[in-house]
Amino acid sequence: MERKPFFQGLAKKTIALALAVILWAFTNFELDVERDIGVPLHLSGLPEDLIIVNNPPDSIDLSLRGQRNLLSLFVQSNKSIPVDLQKTEQGVLKIDLKRAASQIVPRGLDIVAAKPAKLSLNVDRLITKEYKVKPVLGEPDSGYRISKKIKVVPELVQIRGPASQLVKLETLETAKIKLEGEKAEFTAPAQLQLPSQYMEVLEGDHVNVTVHIEEIILTKEFRDIDIVPRNFGGLEYSTNSDLKATLVFNGPYKTINNLTSDDIKVFIDGNEMGKSTRKRLSIKVQYPSANLLKLTSISPRSVRVRVKPPPVEKSPET
Repeated sequence: MERKPFFQGLAKKTIALALAVILWAFTNFELDVERDIGVPLHLSGLPEDLIIVNNPPDSIDLSLRGQRNLLSLFVQSNKSIPVDLQKTEQGVLKIDLKRAASQIVPRGLDIVAAKPAKLSLNVDRLITKEYKVKPVLGEPDSGYRISKKIKVVPELVQIRGPASQLVKLETLETAKIKLEGEKAEFTAPAQLQLPSQYMEVLEGDHVNVTVHIEEIILTKEFRDIDIVPRNFGGLEYSTNSDLKATLVFNGPYKTINNLTSDDIKVFIDGNEMGKSTRKRLSIKVQYPSANLLKLTSISPRSVRVRVKPPPVEKSPET
């Protein structure tokens, strides 16, 4: 009778199948496999009046030993390590992460190590306090200044955060407000700068700041400026003092800084003598930017002038 092809080499096929089964079993049921797995950490139940003021890790590294298939199934389960904080009180809470992880690691797997092994949580009371806002300002342009009290709206803000941190806080500052290029009153929004990531402003995160900018008014003095006689024609004249003047000006920073003695004309006008031979003439001053600069002082204010009358012409003899 002819043998069927299926049964040809049956012994070899049986041996090969047995070896495959043994290899699969060895691969999937080996007891001494060890593997490092990152497992998320899930904190829950913290009372509403408490806050954690350090940064706990998002996950921990577990070194697990056990059957390969159990390890694979655990990884695929996407479980996280639960930490119940319902009974937590203010202070430092220490948690054994290896013990916490044992809640989710199935039988057949051993926890060799947990990194970190311990978790310390700094727990503080969560409170709300009101603080005055302090605007932080840059420097105005040269020649300008802040002229009035700075206005902040709102002036007071409420902050919620850890009690130990809020106790140390006196005022709440803003981000720096730039004043460069500002020449008059302006209002700008300013971000509030919280000194801790655990603090929050209850209503909004910025304030409006109004700043008044004005140009600085300076005083400038000029001494020994020549007093120039004008319109005396060929008349001889004399004065009771040296023809020198001292002038004082007030004006905006840039304008008055650009003013020099060469720009100023000081004089007395001979036309004011009229037919008088003796008269006190007022000092006259001409200067640029008269709409911006103010002459606040002049000394002397007048000069006594004596004019020698021209000689009388004699009539020719007949």
